[in-house]
Amino acid sequence: MNKLIYTLLLLSLIPLTLLAQNSEEGGNLIEAFDPEIQRIKDSIQTSQDQINELQKQRKTYEENLKIKRQQINTLKNQIGILDDSIAKLVLEVQTTELQIEQSNLEIQNIELQIGHKEDEIDNQQSKISKVLNTINKNSRKKNNLEILILEGNLGNFFNEINQLQSLENTLSVELTGLNDLKDDLINKGKALNTRKEQLSNLHDKLLSNQERKLADQYVKGNLLDQTQGQEESFQSLLSQVKAEQAGIEAEIQNLEIAARRRLLETEGILPNDDEFIWPVPSRKVTAYFHDPDYPYRYIFEHPAIDVGDTPQGTPIRASRSGYVATVRFTPGSSAYGYILLVHPGGLSTVYGHISKPYVEEDNFVVQGEVIALSGGGPGTSGAGRLTTAPHLHFETRLNGIPVNPLNYLP
Repeated sequence: MNKLIYTLLLLSLIPLTLLAQNSEEGGNLIEAFDPEIQRIKDSIQTSQDQINELQKQRKTYEENLKIKRQQINTLKNQIGILDDSIAKLVLEVQTTELQIEQSNLEIQNIELQIGHKEDEIDNQQSKISKVLNTINKNSRKKNNLEILILEGNLGNFFNEINQLQSLENTLSVELTGLNDLKDDLINKGKALNTRKEQLSNLHDKLLSNQERKLADQYVKGNLLDQTQGQEESFQSLLSQVKAEQAGIEAEIQNLEIAARRRLLETEGILPNDDEFIWPVPSRKVTAYFHDPDYPYRYIFEHPAIDVGDTPQGTPIRASRSGYVATVRFTPGSSAYGYILLVHPGGLSTVYGHISKPYVEEDNFVVQGEVIALSGGGPGTSGAGRLTTAPHLHFETRLNGIPVNPLNYLP
């Protein structure tokens, strides 16, 4: 092989060889000179600084809420709790909006990095292809015996062989570097998909926080309307609502005991369901079991989950086959409406804020059967006092004691 050709080939491969030896460093070097990537990174850092500051402020409100929740329940204190909760939710909304902005920037950043990696791969493939073509034209045309005959010199013969071997070794390194670049590209693609999934979750979190803020604002306005800002009126209202809730709780427990006897008498009549199903299409939980941020927590611990994204009139299905222990609903009345189903194995379920029942007491239902329509819109039939928007209040009970429904739902 002509020494000049060999030298030019080797020099053409030097940048690629260095890149193959440290593809990540080479890629970072290229990306470091991209002004758009640098601008995005600066914006990401600015967003992170703002997020950190908002999180500090939110923590202050959380600490204030813990203190106020331990104080004597007065109208002033309850309004203060709602104000702090609203302020905390405003900060959470702002934080989530910044996190969404940050995620979008990170997605842009990864997409630009992917573009650079694809360019590097194309460039390296092109150079390797050219080198292989050149080797094929200038070296592979003659075998080792032909080299020895033409050169007529044993030293030149071995020198030629060594040069060819060196080129092959260099190409091997280049192919390894190319595979490393492709692996890096795959990893960046995975990182991109992860960020997009996180972005989707952040959008859901944003909507949830906005809904919680509106719920707290509604509760505060409703409380002030009903009490006219008077402590005496608040204490009277508090006593009424607590008594009402205690009555509902006692009724459910007593009815379940009687229904459990009826269920034992008809043992074997119901199918043996493997697990629970969600009673409505939505899986969006807007208030959790014993949720510390439940707006009516000053009255009672939330014994259920509230399932949002459940418009007024959504069909409610039996989460499990069971016996209809009670149907509480008065057409045209906003009094709390609910259905209690008793299931084998000591379990029962309660479906609250119904707007229309489809089943009657002392009947059996199978899993998935429509038992009612949902409600929850303030002032509507079956909504009850303690509601802020259309949703399903869903309880699960074990031997009469409320337990977390999420431990049973798929």
